[in-house]
Amino acid sequence: MNNSAQMHVLEVIIVAGMLLMSLYFVKTFEFSPNIKTTEENELEILGEGILVNLEGVPDNLEIYPSLLARYVSKDSHNMYYPYKYELSDYINISLPDGAIYEISRVDITYYSKHPELSIKHHDITETVIAAPVKVGNEARVSRIIVIDAVVYEVVLTMYFTLR
Repeated sequence: MNNSAQMHVLEVIIVAGMLLMSLYFVKTFEFSPNIKTTEENELEILGEGILVNLEGVPDNLEIYPSLLARYVSKDSHNMYYPYKYELSDYINISLPDGAIYEISRVDITYYSKHPELSIKHHDITETVIAAPVKVGNEARVSRIIVIDAVVYEVVLTMYFTLR
């Protein structure tokens, strides 16, 4: 028998085993991307969660497609937002202390018909809940909703400051 051939086969088996063990060893390490967590990032994540949750819950009055749509809808006379205090209560519970927020509703349908107007025009952007002050680091999230065949963008702007 040829002993050198047997030694070469044994060497190949040992090297293959070592390679498999080294791959397994490298695989066990968890590599996390280098993302710096800041107050703005956390507020964006919380704000996105708030809007997504409200959009995902059906309206118990069965008038609107979701709770978010109900909260940012005006009354039958288009005068005021009757459910804005419920929205305010929900957001106050969800955001941490030190966060101030503002909710705006942008009428995208009207804006598409009148592109010559500024997006800040009172017929296009309305403030549902105004922030008492706008100071601190700003984070902004939004969702698109449809109410009575009109497309709106609901914008939640949060400011991280100490209360």
